[in-house]
Amino acid sequence: MAIKAVVFDLGGVLEVVDDGKWPQQWAEHWAVELGLDLGDWEARMARFDLSGTDTGAVTEQAMMRAYQTGLELSDAEVAAMFGDVWDRYCGRLDTDLMAYVERLASSYRLAIISNSGDGARREEERRFGLSRLFDPIIYSHEVGVAKPDPAIWALACELIGVAPGETVFVDDAPANLASAAEFGIRAIHHTSTPSTIDALRRILS
Repeated sequence: MAIKAVVFDLGGVLEVVDDGKWPQQWAEHWAVELGLDLGDWEARMARFDLSGTDTGAVTEQAMMRAYQTGLELSDAEVAAMFGDVWDRYCGRLDTDLMAYVERLASSYRLAIISNSGDGARREEERRFGLSRLFDPIIYSHEVGVAKPDPAIWALACELIGVAPGETVFVDDAPANLASAAEFGIRAIHHTSTPSTIDALRRILS
């Protein structure tokens, strides 16, 4: 079955960012900035249930209110903290990969599936203008389901208008790739930009 759609993850693929490290680095940085012991920070925030961010259970404003209340922050402090959150969350665009992706735009549907939090669409569009190339851009917090739940592959195929076998998906998380492959989508494990481009060229040739 010929490939008609190429779908990408954002963080760790199109965006150069280490999602496994930046949240802890952010907390450590701001604990120092605010004169707090990191253990005290964690104890203060433990009373807030901030789970389910990636499925829309916690909004950006609710998250900010929790940190402002828990850490006793001024409006300016919480605004600065969350400005830094978005800088770290978005990282920088992989310009080499994007240059290759742009060459695919005339022949394939291009889409994004991202496990995300409220505010991600605003911040990533403002920085990178992703909607210029990708449609749809599926954010987990907006649709209420996150990778690797198979429901997100079904939704993506429906929105793009393709069958699973007509789709290739690029992600850096093995669990997401295994789920996509089980659904019938061709999966590419992103470990470096050159290897991903080589894999796409082989599949699309």
